[in-house]
Amino acid sequence: MTKLPFRVLAILSLGLAALGQVSGQNPPDRAWTDKHFLTAFEDFFPIRNGEGDFLAVRAHQNGSNEALEFSFIIENTQDPHAINSTIREAQGASLYQQLQSLHRQDPSKSYTDLKPELKIHTWNLTAAECPAVLGQFTAFQNIQFVRPRDDDEVGENPILYEINETVGGGSSQVIEFLASRAIPRWANQTRKALLACASPPGDGTKTGKKDD
Repeated sequence: MTKLPFRVLAILSLGLAALGQVSGQNPPDRAWTDKHFLTAFEDFFPIRNGEGDFLAVRAHQNGSNEALEFSFIIENTQDPHAINSTIREAQGASLYQQLQSLHRQDPSKSYTDLKPELKIHTWNLTAAECPAVLGQFTAFQNIQFVRPRDDDEVGENPILYEINETVGGGSSQVIEFLASRAIPRWANQTRKALLACASPPGDGTKTGKKDD
C-alpha cells in the first residue's frame, strides 16, 4: 500500500470529492454544500488523534454522496482494560444530504448556524463490552497490503476510505477507493462488527450541539 503524508491525502481527498461535481453548472445549493462539506466532515468525523497505538478510519461517497458517512477509532493504550473504540455514523441521511437540505430551507444561514442541526450517531465501546474492538485491531495487523496499479478501475461514485494509524511506533496515512481491496474490506467488516455491539441508535445520537 502506498503511504502518503496526511497533507497530501487531504488534498487528494478534496480533489476526489469534487469529481463528478464540477462538470456543468452546479445548482446554487449544491455549490454551497460542496464548499462547506469537507469542513463538516472534518468536524463530525475526525481521525487525526488517538492515545497510544490507534487505528482511525473514515469514509464518504464521492459524487452522489448518498451513502452514510462513518468513522471509527480503535485505541490500544496497552492496558487490556482500556482498549476502546468510538464509532460515528450519519443519522438518517448522509451528512452531505443533511447539509444540503438545511441550506435549501434557509439559504441565509451560514454553516456555523446550521451545524447544530446536523445529526450523527456516536457510540463508545470498550473491549470488555465488544470483543470486536480488540479482534479488529488485531486483524488489521494481518492485512496483506496491495500496491495500487495505474490500471485500477474506479467505479462511478466510489466510497473514499481515509486511514490514519499509529502502531508499534510507526505512523502512516493512506487513502483507498476500491471496495475490493484489503483496507476497505477490513473497514467495512469492522464497522459492521462494532455496530453489532452498539446500543440502539437513539441512545447514541449526537448533533453539532455537542462535542463528540
